[in-house]
Amino acid sequence: MIGVTGMAVDYSRAVQMRSAIFAAADSAALAAARTMGTAGDREKVARDVFAANTVKLTDAIGLTMTPQNVTKDGANYGYRVQASGSVKTFFGGMFGLDQVSMDVLAEALSTISSKTEIALVLDTTGSMSGWKMNTLKKAAGDMVENLSKLSAKPDQLKFSVVPFAEYVNVGLSNRNKPWINVPADYQDPSKEVCWKDKPVIGKTNCKQEWVPPKPGSPPKTCYNDGVPYSCGGSSAKPGHYKEVCDKIYGPEEQKCQIQQGAWHKWHGCVGSRNHPLDTQDGSYTNRIPGLMDTWCSDTLVELTSDFPKVKNMIKNLSPSGNTYIPAGLIWGWRTLSPQEPFSAATSTPTDQVRKFLVLMTDGMNTKSPTYPQHWGNDTAKSNELVKQICANVAADKTSEIQIFSVAFDVSDPTIKTLLKDCATNTKGQFFDAQNADQFLAAFSKISDIIAELRLSK
Repeated sequence: MIGVTGMAVDYSRAVQMRSAIFAAADSAALAAARTMGTAGDREKVARDVFAANTVKLTDAIGLTMTPQNVTKDGANYGYRVQASGSVKTFFGGMFGLDQVSMDVLAEALSTISSKTEIALVLDTTGSMSGWKMNTLKKAAGDMVENLSKLSAKPDQLKFSVVPFAEYVNVGLSNRNKPWINVPADYQDPSKEVCWKDKPVIGKTNCKQEWVPPKPGSPPKTCYNDGVPYSCGGSSAKPGHYKEVCDKIYGPEEQKCQIQQGAWHKWHGCVGSRNHPLDTQDGSYTNRIPGLMDTWCSDTLVELTSDFPKVKNMIKNLSPSGNTYIPAGLIWGWRTLSPQEPFSAATSTPTDQVRKFLVLMTDGMNTKSPTYPQHWGNDTAKSNELVKQICANVAADKTSEIQIFSVAFDVSDPTIKTLLKDCATNTKGQFFDAQNADQFLAAFSKISDIIAELRLSK
């Protein structure tokens, strides 16, 4: 009876020890799986976390752990930790059992197991030229690439892409939809233009005349989306001789030609409805104005599981124009909404779905609405509109959108505060990326959050 009771005590101690080792392995696997970086970076995190959680297990004998990075199609997919050890028995020796061995396996894997819809709202203004645009393309492209590998079912994961500058381009295919108001393209009437002309038939009294040297002029300061750069100016011109003659004119003639009328066309760009409709997703009987003779960003991509199409669109983004963040934000929201203007989003009351909006910008608003155009320069007004749209998104219980915002090389504290509040009010996160590495890390972290990391073993 004493031996049986002792064995029960030893067994209970072994179960407790195994549970403690299992918990340490779980923690190590989860921590490593959440870690961005190389396999070496992940291994260090796994070992450190495991050691911290087993340091007090003084009764454990020969405790070891074997970490393993799990990849899928070349991308980090999860992490696996195997651990083993034993515990010395107090009473087992009576039955020839001096210690109890134990082995555990913990595995944390990323997966998209529930419906997930992501809107990428991307600043493609002129200030994004060069290294910034290259960094954006890599960050957004990697996000689509890595998350798409975690989705096993068709239509389980969808992306929309909304490039923005002063305006957003909704695409010519939406021209006749009931939520938009676009006039037909038209041409001004052609007209005959006539003028008097005296042809030059000769010259006389020619002579060489000295033209003095002309000093150069210094360059001026121009602005591209609020970013200063040198423009204009001229180089000095040396003095030189030129021939000067009296012209001999022939008889006066009348000439005429037909001048074709200018075309006025819609290129897909949309403006803003009058306030407060410019901050709302709804009431589309008050239609969105299409802007004639206006060029804007690349055409947005509605929610789709066509990942090659999304990646190709990101790859071909081109920077131009000035910053009006409300335009990108409101259209990102609209792509995730199950009502008009678009129809690809899932209705949350009828189906479980996670919705995320990733908003990035590299600077403050440089344009403001003049309704329906955005010709103004009232930064404070545009900032207030950002605040209102974010509040409306947070209040939208139909879509339940979580916002991740990223400030990219931004120095203006006001816009940083707006972006941070916009994210935190929707239970999202804000990232302040001051360089390319931090920006790439921010998008990678967002991907890890969206990926549903879970313990599979």
